[in-house]
Amino acid sequence: MPEQPPLRVVPLGGLGEFGLNCMVLERGDEAVVVDCGVMFPEDHMLGVDRVIPDLSYLHDLGSRLKAVVLTHGHEDHIGALPYFLTDMDLPVFATRFTAELLREKLSEFPDASGSDIREYEAGKPWRIGSFDVEGVHVTHSFVDACALAISVGGYTVVHSGDFKLDPTPIDGWTSGMDRLRELGDAGVKLLFSDSTNVERPGPTPSEREVRGYLDPLFAGAKGRVFVTTFASHIHRIAAIVSLCQEYGRRLVIRGRSLETNVSIATRTGHLSIPHEMLVSSREAKSLPRDEVCYLLTGCQGEPRSALSRVALEQVGDLKAGAGDTVIFSSTIIPGNDSAVSALINQFFKCGAEVYYRGVADVHVSGHGNRGDLRQLLECVRPEFFVPVHGEYRNLLHHARLARETGVAEENCHCLLSGDVLEIDEQGARRNGGVTVGRILVDGATIGDVDESVLRDRRHISQDGVVMVILAVSQKTGEVLSGPDLVARGLAPAAAEEEGFPEAQKAVVDCVRSMSPAAVSDVAELQEEVRLAVRRYFRKEHGARPVVVPYIVEL
Repeated sequence: MPEQPPLRVVPLGGLGEFGLNCMVLERGDEAVVVDCGVMFPEDHMLGVDRVIPDLSYLHDLGSRLKAVVLTHGHEDHIGALPYFLTDMDLPVFATRFTAELLREKLSEFPDASGSDIREYEAGKPWRIGSFDVEGVHVTHSFVDACALAISVGGYTVVHSGDFKLDPTPIDGWTSGMDRLRELGDAGVKLLFSDSTNVERPGPTPSEREVRGYLDPLFAGAKGRVFVTTFASHIHRIAAIVSLCQEYGRRLVIRGRSLETNVSIATRTGHLSIPHEMLVSSREAKSLPRDEVCYLLTGCQGEPRSALSRVALEQVGDLKAGAGDTVIFSSTIIPGNDSAVSALINQFFKCGAEVYYRGVADVHVSGHGNRGDLRQLLECVRPEFFVPVHGEYRNLLHHARLARETGVAEENCHCLLSGDVLEIDEQGARRNGGVTVGRILVDGATIGDVDESVLRDRRHISQDGVVMVILAVSQKTGEVLSGPDLVARGLAPAAAEEEGFPEAQKAVVDCVRSMSPAAVSDVAELQEEVRLAVRRYFRKEHGARPVVVPYIVEL
């Protein structure tokens, strides 16, 4: 009997980091991908809009790659697909709400808008080449989220996706633990499991508890209620709709992403809002203040979001004031703390009462705490375990938890993005790695922004920039015009100098000291001018601005 090829596990993101979730499963000449997400830029990534994983390995797979299967539609699981699908033609499988959300997203990318998006339902298996795939519903802060059971070559792999084990979800649809237990009874070779909240003890509170937390805030509100939450959190939006019904408030929804997601969720049947409840901002102005609730984007303090514009009084006469209630029903993503804090302070200055995590129970996580993770491990009982979705410490704590539940120590593998794990009848072993990395997206520019660009941006933000403009004779090397210096962002002592005559003289002296041949070499001239101006500012002002020469040859 010929030797059977091993199952290869190749994570391209999401292991040792939060975001960029992307996992490849390979066997023989076939492969599938689970999720393809982004991460949001870190503080030092100035001007960067988002970060996508280096997916060159997927392109190298070529025709071996059969499909992408999505667990759910959060950005850290689907956000990189528009960039990937522009030059890859393969099916993407998703549950209904995720599929509709992805179609909406792809409509903004002409080269990917015609992609083959196929819907699957939890509990209804389908086949991709030699891979048998089944979605198993799990509760999360996203409707239609699924774990995946993937069988190939006699092995069953379970990927949890993002999940928690909510016993009383808003929609009444609990996680499919009975099905996961059946899979465990039949034998699960490998489990991937979400490590986000492994450091938090006990089970994660139910989403239904949030409604109870918000109830007294609505009951006690004397004026308008302003609520902000994640635009994709349809269950949270449903709770707010329910509270508006109970307390006789009309609902205004502001913000493009909220409007889009509410429209999709209404169309797919995941959300129902009484028609008479929804009103426009214009209509709300004529209603008593205690009969209106505004649901707004901007829970992370995003500039120009609906919430930010209300806080800064940039929405006509819509201004939060005394008697109004503002509720931040969300967690703060690391890196957004300052922006959210500034909004909270601004609302307090307006006279509103503000509720947020830290002073009130207004949010619960969509990820399983340690108790949920233990329950999944005990239910599935995998032979091998790979923790996913988290920094290294999260992965390590999760691996230790797996050992507590009976997984052998040598069968727990804390992989990092790029590591390759192979599994066959002899066991599981590391086998080298593949190229991974982060590609920065800056507007329409993808991948051209690298560390040198970011270094220049950080340098400019800290030390300012000086532009040197001059015209020189290509034949004689004489300075025909200028140099003119334009400075921005310098320290006050340096910025106060008018025209920078000494720096101008340094440039002229620099050009005169060069041979005509050197002056005619624009790159050489630019470098010499740059160094001369830098020397001047460092010596005279102790400043280190970025110097940008602009040379015109006549």
